[in-house]
Amino acid sequence: MRRKTDLLIEIGLEELPHSFIEDAVRGFRDRFTGLLSGQKVQFGRVREFSTPRRIALHIQEVSERQDDYFEEKRGPSVEASYLPNGFPSKAIEGFLKAHNITVDDIVTKTLDNKEYVFLLREIKGKATFGLLPEVLDQTLKSISFPKNMRWERSGFQFIRPIRWILYLFGNKLVPYSIADISSSNFTYGHRSYHQDPIVISKAGEYEEKLGAYCVIPDRERRKMEVEEQVDSICNQQGLQVPEIARALYDNNTDLTEFPHAVLCEYDSSFLELPIEVLTSEMIEHQYYFPLIKADSGALSPFFIVISNIKKNEKSIPGYQKVLHARLDDGRFFYNEDKKRDFATYGEKLRTVTFHEELGSMHQKVEHISTICDILSDQLGLGSKEKESVLMTARLCKNDLVTLMVGEFPALQGIMGYYYAQESGYPEEVALGIKEHYYPRFAGDILPSHIEGTIVGIADRLDTILGIFSIGAKPSGSKDPFALRRKVFGVVRILIAQELNFSMRGLIEEVSGLYTNSSKKSALMDDVHGFFIERIRSIFSDMGFAYDEINASLEGVMDDIYEAYRRLDALHRYRSRRDFEDLLTSFKRMSNILKDYILQDNILKDEEASSFSEDLLTEHEEKELYRYFMSVKARIVENIRTKDYDNVYSILSTFKPYVDGFFDNVLVMDEDLKLRANRIGLLNIIINVFSDIIDISKIVSD
Repeated sequence: MRRKTDLLIEIGLEELPHSFIEDAVRGFRDRFTGLLSGQKVQFGRVREFSTPRRIALHIQEVSERQDDYFEEKRGPSVEASYLPNGFPSKAIEGFLKAHNITVDDIVTKTLDNKEYVFLLREIKGKATFGLLPEVLDQTLKSISFPKNMRWERSGFQFIRPIRWILYLFGNKLVPYSIADISSSNFTYGHRSYHQDPIVISKAGEYEEKLGAYCVIPDRERRKMEVEEQVDSICNQQGLQVPEIARALYDNNTDLTEFPHAVLCEYDSSFLELPIEVLTSEMIEHQYYFPLIKADSGALSPFFIVISNIKKNEKSIPGYQKVLHARLDDGRFFYNEDKKRDFATYGEKLRTVTFHEELGSMHQKVEHISTICDILSDQLGLGSKEKESVLMTARLCKNDLVTLMVGEFPALQGIMGYYYAQESGYPEEVALGIKEHYYPRFAGDILPSHIEGTIVGIADRLDTILGIFSIGAKPSGSKDPFALRRKVFGVVRILIAQELNFSMRGLIEEVSGLYTNSSKKSALMDDVHGFFIERIRSIFSDMGFAYDEINASLEGVMDDIYEAYRRLDALHRYRSRRDFEDLLTSFKRMSNILKDYILQDNILKDEEASSFSEDLLTEHEEKELYRYFMSVKARIVENIRTKDYDNVYSILSTFKPYVDGFFDNVLVMDEDLKLRANRIGLLNIIINVFSDIIDISKIVSD
């Protein structure tokens, strides 16, 4: 049995950005363990450690030797390996010499009907210790980060400057050097309390020793500390952390090595500001926890700071001073912005560039207004609702040029809501300005009123059409303008708000805003294709099967919401026992049409549409036609009223009549008139359902 020992690697760094740490340690783990496996070295459990100053791995039960393995390499063909007299050719001699082998190490194998010489030999595993420097070297040189730095003469790039490398295999130091840093058996504790090196004798003592020097290297344990300390303070004070601040637990975990929660307070006069101004500053700029009152949910004048030093009452005034200064600025901006009527900010949008090839934000607002005008008519809005939508569209970007949003960009839309209220605009208009940005991310809330709904669709569609018109559409994983997310937002809104309109018609009507007539068709095709691709992906993410999507996607751009309803009905009906009855029956009809209608020498397409009841001769075809006619009106009416559940229920009842038809009637009769009539019968039955489903695309279970 191979001996095993533990391996410890720690890369000490200048402080990492908190948003990079999770990806950094995951990339380090995946790359290092992948290379270790590639070297045929077995290992057990892998533990990750990370703080702002380090990423580390403790890999348990690492085999002290590689596994033995067989090496196999292809050489020249057998034909090229030997001369006519049977002696080895220069080709085979070169192959043997290059790999330092003899003819005893080769075998012959057949590939693509040709015999080749192969090297086949057993390789004894090497000592793992000797492989480790190269494994770490390849790991550090191949990890990708959003941004890298060069900081010393070798030119090595990494996310932050490397300050130390701890590398132990068992109790042995693994020799390694990069960027003027050599490996050692020591690490460092908390920067504020312990500047001297800490010697680590073996991997198992790493976590405990760092803990003694004010560092908690286990991220999950550190997060638990943050949560418990925050909960303790809240319980004592009758306060709670609001839902919008939950991400701060992770942020503060990755900002600290030795977290301590500190309760602070700000001047209650700031509570006169919009709550979003207060929480945005605390959450997004300072990473402070805002606190709400447990009994009422109202924002309190208290906040919690997660400090990276031991509890120190002297630091509290500093935290409070920082927040006070920022909120004081916010109060000044808010009061200054309110001195002007909100509508007057619209002119300043002419000075703000939306895109250098697409013009200003003022032009974007004009496009949004035009799209809203057309879409309001498509949806049949009354004059009052339409005017409310258009007023929202004209004002929707005005807050971008206010002092407050200039300082706090995340408040766009939110400040527009408050400033519109302040200027006396109707509540639904103010709400629409805020809600037209919804949803901002997966799982976000959606607009609650028609103003935010239509303006939100128009805003996203304008960006999609504009970016496509300048040839900057997404490619591969690159989507710098988040167009895929914008389609996702549009589709979510349409489904949630149950909006029926033709996206194809809307795009066609407004595409002239973005291109001339000669390029209009190409732009429409590109945008349609992009929408359909994204809709397919969105429906798949909703849990619909690929064949259900394929069967229901016809005409999706004519009414996206209705395509969703058809798909949902099919998906639900598929779980019923009689679904296979429906599928079997209609696939038999579809297959007949597919096999014969398109065969020019047998039957022309136009013949398939010809049908006469007088040409029905067999009992079973008469019965199929009689039953079809008895339910046709119900089918047509249910399709018209979009009652897809009833349509599928009727579909399933065809099985005995279709089975009787195929079991007793020869479709491809020698009499061409009878043949055409029978194909025509199947065609009119299939066609009545074709607007809601292409049954041929469903895969049988």
